[in-house]
Amino acid sequence: MVPTSLLPTGAPVPAAWSRRAGAGPLDDLRASASLAAARGGVPALLALLWDDHDDDARRARPAPVAPASVLADGRQLAARADLVWRALASDQRDDDLSVVISVLHAAGFAVLADELADQRAGALRVPHPRRAAVPGSAPLGMTSHLLAMGRGHHLRVVSWHNTPPSRRDQLRAELAALQQRYRLWTLADLEAVTATGTWPDDPRPGLLPVFYEGYRASAEVAAPVCDELGITGWFGVCTGFVSCRPDQQELFARSHKVVLLPEDLAAPSAAMTWDQVGELAQRHVVFAHTASHAGIEETPTDADLEREVLAPATALRAATGQDAGVFAWLHGSPTGTSARHDAALRAAGYRHLVSATAVHRL
Repeated sequence: MVPTSLLPTGAPVPAAWSRRAGAGPLDDLRASASLAAARGGVPALLALLWDDHDDDARRARPAPVAPASVLADGRQLAARADLVWRALASDQRDDDLSVVISVLHAAGFAVLADELADQRAGALRVPHPRRAAVPGSAPLGMTSHLLAMGRGHHLRVVSWHNTPPSRRDQLRAELAALQQRYRLWTLADLEAVTATGTWPDDPRPGLLPVFYEGYRASAEVAAPVCDELGITGWFGVCTGFVSCRPDQQELFARSHKVVLLPEDLAAPSAAMTWDQVGELAQRHVVFAHTASHAGIEETPTDADLEREVLAPATALRAATGQDAGVFAWLHGSPTGTSARHDAALRAAGYRHLVSATAVHRL
């Protein structure tokens, strides 16, 4: 059976989850992949990473110090991620980002499943950062992520790609369960931590609920559910999808790795309208997910960067009257892989990049 929900059937806030009995890292990796294939919410762990290009800016900000509860949470997450790494990928390169992503998704699923089921994984040994001493450890590799989490510099995240009306009750149950255990961060929370080192005054771990692509269902299902619960949703919009006429949106989706369901095709449009984007930004975080659902490898020229990086910032600013300053590439590419692309993001006014393994301060 392919799981389509973070929660067991019929139990919005489960007291126990028998599925966890005997589950290993490979089972957790498969479960996380099944959620992604079913367009469900996919749990992951994100390090908070920032490396200022401006030395003066780095010196001007105090070093972040996580509160004791967040520090303890980060150490537990680092321990679980290290166990997954040892079990599944101990012979892999530290700097293989594809492996790092898989490990953090498997660990993220396992931890969330345990916690939502009110179970504990038991006493986990906080890993000694043995790989940190290896000369030339990759700044974006497994070592840097484990160390960041061990310092409490981390966020939980659950990412959805579609929230059709038929899954509304399921989504509400998932978000309500998450809300009980985690503080769902706002943009102000993220800005405070990365700019001043000040964490929210809340002992719970931080979490981002992220909804990608700009589906009409994000505005008409996910956002109202978030409003009912009083939480801030994070909506990554592909501006080219929103700009398409409704009769062209199916072609756009098929051409740009956007999966449409029958419910999307039966609606007046598969994508949000620009009016909905503007209304959404009054209560939630709306950010750029490129124009045409593109990755770094698909944007080699200046014209590509103009279309996929600068134009979305301009379009969202015009629609919302504000600048969220957040960007995400397709496939969750991080900073540090292309200086040219990083410079384009900064020039467009983005302050944060959400990747598959980290939230980077630009």
